[in-house]
Amino acid sequence: MPLNGCSGGVLVSALVTLLLLPAHYYVPEYYLGAREVPLELKPVQVITKNAQTFGTWFSLDFPPFELCLTTLLLLTATITYLCDWIQRKLMERRIVKLNQQLGASVARLRRWDARQEQLEATLRTVRHATAEYNLLLYLLVRHAAPAPPDKELPDHEAGHPPAYTI
Repeated sequence: MPLNGCSGGVLVSALVTLLLLPAHYYVPEYYLGAREVPLELKPVQVITKNAQTFGTWFSLDFPPFELCLTTLLLLTATITYLCDWIQRKLMERRIVKLNQQLGASVARLRRWDARQEQLEATLRTVRHATAEYNLLLYLLVRHAAPAPPDKELPDHEAGHPPAYTI
């Protein structure tokens, strides 16, 4: 399960930091170095566990090179996290902007499609009206034109067009 707001770069930096950090920094009981100064017990005071832990941490000698390296790695992890966060925010803004552009394009396409459908419907209406007009004109001309007296009526069923004189 991925962690929210935590990228792979941050995890790798944190893991490398923990691996390079000596164990006695976060578990002082495992430190068996020769530089450790033993605690002196005072007979008057009672030393509790918290005081012993603080004393153990206080008595450790931290090498400055390791502290600088650890600080540098923690700083690298922090910068990596900040860069990932900035990049994620920029990508979110780009996605929002692209979604707005896509919505506007879809709206324009729908308007264009509606206009095209309206034009096609108008064209179909004009075609039907033209066909009806041509049929009425044909019937009117056929009805108004007299047949020649010496010729028979043409046979329309045979595929011959009628002869008109106007």
